[in-house]
Amino acid sequence: MKEVPSASAAPVATATASATPSIARTAPAAGTGIRLVAGASDMDALSQIRTARLEAKAQGRVLVVYVGASWCDPCKKMKAEIEAGRLDAKLPRITLLAFDADKDQERLATIGYAFKYVPYVALPGADGQPADSAQATGKGSGAWRDLLVKLEDWQAR
Repeated sequence: MKEVPSASAAPVATATASATPSIARTAPAAGTGIRLVAGASDMDALSQIRTARLEAKAQGRVLVVYVGASWCDPCKKMKAEIEAGRLDAKLPRITLLAFDADKDQERLATIGYAFKYVPYVALPGADGQPADSAQATGKGSGAWRDLLVKLEDWQAR
């Protein structure tokens, strides 16, 4: 678990590459498996979440809002697992709409997606507001694994 610095605080670490948006990947050939879609920082977040939720639902998928950071070890590990396809079988219907904690924390908080630690995941309701959420609570690069239980539960609904 990594605490997210407040917007007014000095950066915790320097990133050499862009954070969450760089993790977008294509789905496996069969159309199943976890999908990661970068959230646009120049769009209204609530509208974007509502639209993405409807698109995911139309495809028989479950949209989850994901927030990570380039300096966060659990986030980096989760990204690597997604990119390698190791979560595809476990989460075949999940679509993650990914945001960057450093860039998007304030605008997400204003629409109900408030968090202290990353990685953070939230299940949006029909109104786009979070119906349920979870954030990493453990320490070390494996802290993200606790979120898998929540993702599996949301997928089963």
